[in-house]
Amino acid sequence: MDRLHYKGWDIIPTALPTSDHKWTASCDLARVNADGEEVFEGATMQFVRDSQEDAITAACDEAIVQIDNIIANPLVRMA
Repeated sequence: MDRLHYKGWDIIPTALPTSDHKWTASCDLARVNADGEEVFEGATMQFVRDSQEDAITAACDEAIVQIDNIIANPLVRMA
């Protein structure tokens, strides 16, 4: 999947079909710092939807919330 750019961060969505003909998606987050690219894997939970587009949209919406929270409180660090 292509990376999406938001406020200096990259959102990296991944979507996969499920056995019950739905789609599951989540996003990793990445940013470049002095040491290179830092990737936060599994930054969002898994979202299951009927279509690939809907699953990716849900996961990316959650990733945007995560980024906004980090920007609002830089002392918060994702695990």
